[in-house]
Amino acid sequence: MNGVLYLDDYQNAVLAELKKIPWAVTVGIYPELTADFQTPAIFFDVSQWSRAEQENGGNVTLELTNMLYIVRHFESAQDVDENEIGSTETRVRNAALKISDWIHGKQFGPGTAPAVFENAEPMFWQKGEDVRPNHAIWGVSFTQRLAVGLDPFAEPDAPLLKEFWMGIFPEVGVAHKDDYVLVAKAEDN
Repeated sequence: MNGVLYLDDYQNAVLAELKKIPWAVTVGIYPELTADFQTPAIFFDVSQWSRAEQENGGNVTLELTNMLYIVRHFESAQDVDENEIGSTETRVRNAALKISDWIHGKQFGPGTAPAVFENAEPMFWQKGEDVRPNHAIWGVSFTQRLAVGLDPFAEPDAPLLKEFWMGIFPEVGVAHKDDYVLVAKAEDN
C-alpha cells in the first residue's frame, strides 16, 4: 500500500471529513486562523509524529499525534439560540464529546490506520499570541498511523520485487545464499 507523499494530502483528507459535520461553521488548520472566524469551529493540528512500531505500508509508517480544537464564542444573552440548551461552555463540551466518538476508528484515505481517540480537555491556544479570551475551547487528541512514501512492492515503474532476502555481513554473497533470511515476499495475485 502506498502512503501520502505530502502532509498536505493527509490534512486535506481530514479537513474534507470535518467539513461534512453539519454544525461546524468554520473548519481549518490550526494555527492558521483568521481574526474574525465564526463559531462553532473546528481546527485541526498535527502536533507531532514519530516512527510507528507497526508498519502500515509506504516507505515509512509514522505515528501522528493530532489535536482537534472545538471552539465556541461566548455569546451575550441576545445571541443565544433558543433551540440550544446550556451555556457556551456546556455546548463546547457536548461538541467535544461528539467529536471524541466521531474520530475514534475514523480513517482518512489509503495509508491511514483507524484513528485512536486519546483524550479531551479544556484548552487555551498554544501557538501565537492571541489567547482568544472570548472563546470556550476544548481539545480532542487522537493518534493515527500514516504510511508515507511509496511501498517498494507497489511502485508502478519499478521492477516487480517477488522476494526480499537479507544476509548479515561478512556472510554475504553467492557462497552464503543459504544463510540469507527471507524478510518479505510479495503476495501472489
